[in-house]
Amino acid sequence: MAGCTPLPDVIGPVFAKELRQGLRAHRFVLPFVAAQLFALMAIGSELAISSAFHDGSGPGSFGGLVVTVVVVAVGLVMPMTHIGALRPELGDGRNIELLLMSNLDRWQIVWGKWLVGFVLAMLMLVSLLPYLLARYFAGGVELMDYLLTLIGVVLGSGLLTGIAVGASGFGNLLGRFFLIGVGLFSAWGSVMAAGWRFFEKTASATGGAAFWPGLASVAVSALVAALYVVYGLQLGRARLRLFENPIDPPASGLIIALIIFTPIVTGIATAVTVGWGAWVAVAGLLGLALSIDRGPGRSGARAVYLQP
Repeated sequence: MAGCTPLPDVIGPVFAKELRQGLRAHRFVLPFVAAQLFALMAIGSELAISSAFHDGSGPGSFGGLVVTVVVVAVGLVMPMTHIGALRPELGDGRNIELLLMSNLDRWQIVWGKWLVGFVLAMLMLVSLLPYLLARYFAGGVELMDYLLTLIGVVLGSGLLTGIAVGASGFGNLLGRFFLIGVGLFSAWGSVMAAGWRFFEKTASATGGAAFWPGLASVAVSALVAALYVVYGLQLGRARLRLFENPIDPPASGLIIALIIFTPIVTGIATAVTVGWGAWVAVAGLLGLALSIDRGPGRSGARAVYLQP
């Protein structure tokens, strides 16, 4: 039997370690098996109803059980399994000092954990695609609706995974759930505020006229999702600190404030323009989020106090 090919170094040591552990962990295996069982029951129920309706309208009126399983499993359950992603580094078995004394920096740690969470969620999505295809060929659903749902699930899964990784840096479990709730509410508000003009145009247009507004809606939603992923990773990164001092305070408070006020900023930018101002607002906030707590490399005496 041929030996296993090692993972390439280019993907990063944190990603390689977390992926090996994640594929064997109960937090992936149990949801994976449960999702397959629920999807089987859902597709069986919908196909049974489809056989009773020769025009294919039955499954659609039944509510889309298979789509519900995909949304819950990929968009909610898999991201929430990472609510404790940073606890091995910050909990009782604290090893953040050992990690940072190696050639790793805080960005590599949080980015690797987010990327593993997103990859595992996408593996779950791929495993559920056959059920979605069977449901589509049973009739009663539109292909475009399926595609938009899948795009929303992918964006939502990545966004929630980033927020969960960031919240995992806090020790209190209720506090982590509260931060995730605040982040999700803020993200929903930001998507609505940044894209409501595009959503209106998409809903009112028909045929090919709805393509460009729909594409703009997806693009601005993806940009907002990327912003909140950065918020989450920066929040987790702010907790991975070797020491505290008044010259280099943690950025947790600033990031939480940005999360709270982002819907307001995007809403104002959208209201005073025809909708395109939301792109500028979200892009500016994304640049601001990336510049927070940049780490060593800045000139001046402060660099000696900066975290890696």
